[in-house]
Amino acid sequence: MSELGNAEYTLYSSPFSLYSMMARHTALLGPTTHGAKPPKSITLHFINHRDDENLSEAYLKVNPKGQVPAMTGNVLAHPLTDSHSISLHLAENHYPAMLPPQHAAVIRDLLARFHAIPGLALSNKNPTPQMIQYNPSPVDDILKRTDISPEYRKLLEAKLEFHNKINGVAFKPANVAKARAELQAILAEVVEQRRQSGASESEGEWTFGSKVGPTVLDSHLIPVVLRCVEVDNSELVPQELQRWADVVKATSPVWQKVLQGRPTRYDPSMGPLVADMQSL
Repeated sequence: MSELGNAEYTLYSSPFSLYSMMARHTALLGPTTHGAKPPKSITLHFINHRDDENLSEAYLKVNPKGQVPAMTGNVLAHPLTDSHSISLHLAENHYPAMLPPQHAAVIRDLLARFHAIPGLALSNKNPTPQMIQYNPSPVDDILKRTDISPEYRKLLEAKLEFHNKINGVAFKPANVAKARAELQAILAEVVEQRRQSGASESEGEWTFGSKVGPTVLDSHLIPVVLRCVEVDNSELVPQELQRWADVVKATSPVWQKVLQGRPTRYDPSMGPLVADMQSL
């Protein structure tokens, strides 16, 4: 493996994927933190969900889950296939201030619990009756084709199995209720951390205060808070965190780079949005 200073990564991402935002936010915040040791490069590779590029044979070989984000690199033994592992890798190896030792246990615990929640259940408050019964995947139709190779079929079947366990049942009422309750519990703990650190006294302050600065917990919280508010799930988010996210959204030049000033949820009126959202 190459030395970390010569690390060259490719970050597979889709602009309005909630978890892609988390990884991009981490990658952009990291170089602004104390003691940062940035990699040689991080190249953003756009994956178009609307054209099912995440289900292509080439991408499924990168990430068998068929989700974004994912990250490959010359210092990685294998691809990282979710924003949780990507962000922890960047913090542990390049941006240590984003995982400060005195708060690392709390950050790791909250992130692990958060990433155990099916995000789809939080991003769509009004699923159709069909989606509640079974949220379909485009893989079902692709598997009906007769012109795909045995290798590609195997990749698709593995992807469908993963989908059926998580996103296929994401909108079942019991699963939605569990996801909502778990998110509320996590955010209540974040508010308590803010109280303990004194960050609650300043609406735009990072969770563990100005002396600590932004952590990987912050880089993941901002997009989920903004998304919940945008999809009318604001009742899940304490008012303090809503105000905090609003301030960061309006004043952080780093967050502005993540979505170029746009909301976290795509709307067709925005246009294709490819050219200006394919780089860090």
